[in-house]
Amino acid sequence: MKHVLLFILSLLLFTNCTNPTDTAVVQNYFDLKGFIENQIAELNKRKPLVNKEMALDDKQEHKQTNEIDWRQELELFIQADLNKQAYQLIYTISQPSPSTYLYTLKSGETLPVKSLKIVLDEVSKQPKLVEALLQEENRLYDSEKKLQLTCTMRPEGVWLIKTYEINGFQHLTITDKKTFSVKGTIN
Repeated sequence: MKHVLLFILSLLLFTNCTNPTDTAVVQNYFDLKGFIENQIAELNKRKPLVNKEMALDDKQEHKQTNEIDWRQELELFIQADLNKQAYQLIYTISQPSPSTYLYTLKSGETLPVKSLKIVLDEVSKQPKLVEALLQEENRLYDSEKKLQLTCTMRPEGVWLIKTYEINGFQHLTITDKKTFSVKGTIN
């Protein structure tokens, strides 16, 4: 099963090399990267127990652990951040409700982050739901990743990730389509 985990991580990180740099960028969108990095620091400090479910095609694995590399585990959420130089001003911003922000890639653009939805807690203005759709297609492969995380306020008043989920597929032109999913519930 370790090979399944390694393969899933390879699939998730396969497209990471093409992301543009984000140096000296004006923050036009919600700072998802900053939020996730704060969550990583807090989770590394707390080392919570996580119920984790993983699947690659029809192979599934379940485990409980508190030994998680949070930076690696949440890397795709960092990649979904829109405050990158190449991403500036090419997303439409809508606000379906006072606490919901929806960023959608403009028609004709080809960046991997197709949409990002952030739902904030109305009082604390902290994210309680994050959803993103990442898609890439070229002559070698096409891939899709649907990301979701939920956050709750802990009794001590700190907002922490409660669940995270990544579902998707990768299809290399020389292989069959591979589906994968990772779901974590933090205790």
